[in-house]
Amino acid sequence: MTTDLTVWDVLERQLRTEITLTWNPDGPVVLAIDSEKGGVGKSGLAGGLIAVMAANGRRVLGIDLDPRATLTEELGADEGEYSVNDLLYEDREADPDELPELSGLAAEALRPAGKAWGDNVRVLAAERALANRETDNTTPDLEHRLRISLEGVAEQFDLVVIDLPPRAGGKLVGAGLLAATHVIFPGTLNADGQIGVRDAMRTHKFMARTNPNKLRKVGVVRNIVEPRTKLAKYYDDQFAEEFGSEVLDVAVPKRVIRQEARGACVPITVAADKADAKDLINSYTHVLNAVGRVA
Repeated sequence: MTTDLTVWDVLERQLRTEITLTWNPDGPVVLAIDSEKGGVGKSGLAGGLIAVMAANGRRVLGIDLDPRATLTEELGADEGEYSVNDLLYEDREADPDELPELSGLAAEALRPAGKAWGDNVRVLAAERALANRETDNTTPDLEHRLRISLEGVAEQFDLVVIDLPPRAGGKLVGAGLLAATHVIFPGTLNADGQIGVRDAMRTHKFMARTNPNKLRKVGVVRNIVEPRTKLAKYYDDQFAEEFGSEVLDVAVPKRVIRQEARGACVPITVAADKADAKDLINSYTHVLNAVGRVA
């Protein structure tokens, strides 16, 4: 982060610059979007990144690990035979010889996104029953099952985006981080945003101890940034002081059209002719390029 720039300086520079997607990672990128507070725009960021990648002709997989299924609904994938819950659960009373091979099993649970999202987007959908996995003490190696089920599947996509639930650690967060290759921390400029990033980064440190070379931090992205106020400026300064170089020199502004697109279950790119949508597409492209530079 360029420490002498406020987030509004970053946005002013960012939004007046034409940008194109530059995406050339060496291998599959599985990006976890993590905050331990709700309301910071994790699902919105996930949907925006998926939309821009798909609009650029890239194949994208969205994985929804939040039992509220916000991303699933936005992607128009709320109907299907299997969900991510089916990948994480195993009946201990079942005959092991009759259970399917877990490696690559995610391929059986993929759903197409809604028609508006085009042919490049697939989804591992959430459902309310997914919440039961947090207290599941019988499924063996639950937190490793998503990673194993994605073997040979993640490689079929240019980007896999995992929307984590907003909770302090837990089995679903653990499953997502163990499956991820990269993690990004969105935060709004308020107390919840700062606490959510702080706690998520602490959880990341614990998870990275088991596989320090795999899970790479992209950084902190200031999300849903509103016009400058004294309170927002205070928290922008707090982000700079606490997270320092972890704060990315990109940001995502607040735009009403984001909620309109989400409510209609369509990608923000369908409104690319509108100024507010252009601002968001620009911002999501900047975030993706930041991911690509780390990948």
